[in-house]
Amino acid sequence: YAITFAVICWPISGATFTMDGYLAHRFLSSNVGAFGFILMFCLRLYSGWGYIGSRLQSKEIEYEETGWYDGDFEMKSEAEIARDLLLYRSQVRPVVERTKTFSLATAALFVASGVGLNVMFSIKPIFNEYNPDMLERLVYDDKIANVAADQSNGIPTYCNSRYYRAVANGGQGCK
Repeated sequence: YAITFAVICWPISGATFTMDGYLAHRFLSSNVGAFGFILMFCLRLYSGWGYIGSRLQSKEIEYEETGWYDGDFEMKSEAEIARDLLLYRSQVRPVVERTKTFSLATAALFVASGVGLNVMFSIKPIFNEYNPDMLERLVYDDKIANVAADQSNGIPTYCNSRYYRAVANGGQGCK
């Protein structure tokens, strides 16, 4: 989790939330990304161990892509069934239960981070100064115009966007 958070998700969130005052947004969005990655990894582990468990619990052997007997089914002997069930109960079932528990905990943290990010966006939304509807509202709504002026900190608003800074020939006027 920590490596995914620090190496992958935090830099992406840093490129997304470039303005000051959005540290909580940055942290929560990094959390959502890191837990999403870990959740996918846990679900993959769970499905792999579940497949092994189903093969061990089955009373027949299915040969898949191993040679001329592809797709062949053969019944297990009583000794093989007893051996496979012992393996399943002693080795595989504990792993399946742990991965299921860990996957559920990770899913809960993923959902909690997503809810936290949505709450944070409702408390402090991102002002999108490039939205055409917002630009039209700036003309007749003084309250929004004042918010836009406060958030620009005396510099052109395109300084907060890598795209619009590039369109403006490298961002003249940006500090």
